[in-house]
Amino acid sequence: MLVRAISSIVGIGLFLGLCFGGLLPFTIGVAIIVALASWEWVGCYRRSLAIEPGEQSPPTPSRALLKLNPMLVWLGVGFPLLLCFGLLRGRVIEPFEAWLLVVPVVIFSALVVRAARTGIALGELKNWYGLIGVVYIGLLFSSFVLLRALPGRINVPPFGSEDRGAWLMLFVAICVWTSDTCAYFVGRGIGKHKLAPRLSPAKTVEGSIGGCLGAILIGAGMSHWLGLTLVQGLIVGAIAGTAGQIGDLFESALKREIGVKDFGQIMPGHGGTLDRFDSLLFVAPLAYLYLHFIAHI
Repeated sequence: MLVRAISSIVGIGLFLGLCFGGLLPFTIGVAIIVALASWEWVGCYRRSLAIEPGEQSPPTPSRALLKLNPMLVWLGVGFPLLLCFGLLRGRVIEPFEAWLLVVPVVIFSALVVRAARTGIALGELKNWYGLIGVVYIGLLFSSFVLLRALPGRINVPPFGSEDRGAWLMLFVAICVWTSDTCAYFVGRGIGKHKLAPRLSPAKTVEGSIGGCLGAILIGAGMSHWLGLTLVQGLIVGAIAGTAGQIGDLFESALKREIGVKDFGQIMPGHGGTLDRFDSLLFVAPLAYLYLHFIAHI
């Protein structure tokens, strides 16, 4: 528990430093995270698809894809950097581009529903783990850059005037963290009904409801402080509480399918990079779409 707490404090400190250090340092930090996540992803799927002695060789096109997949995943490292470069040069993100970020979230959410019934997350799609990885990791992590790049400055007492995007990125993350924390403690305290036993036996319906309510309450509580309306804060909290839990279940389904407890061990007591950002990966694209194109922030 102590190791987990220390790891959390260090991680949050680094996250805060990146958020308020400027768009370019933040983007470089995201690119490093994408690289670490890609390394974890490739390693786990390589081991999962490895041919054991005496086993039959995988059918075509799996053999060719085993070589191509890692290269595809690593392409995602360049996504946040290219996006930042475009934004710094004045490029405007069009609504349809924001919707394109939402499409993978919808597809992956549908896979969660299937996995909850069948226990199959990707199935034969594992052979295309490189294509799935570049979208899941490279594309969805790029939405962090879009959130951080939201224009304007706001005065947040007692911290003074800072970039609006930095605060909104932190706000979305806090809503997700609150949801995770509330779901854990409510589930442990009063949880009785299993949410998705095939994917994550410890998660309960009561915990899920507690996580949603926690995120909604923190969203409402922080809204005025960040210059948002109460309704805007409630909606961001609701997005974090629902999409975040689906993102967590998606990664649980992937790990259960390939037989790993965590994607990595880079954060002692927490697992790998993907294990820490799975919820936020589903929330950030939806939060950006809502805040920028619906709430017009």
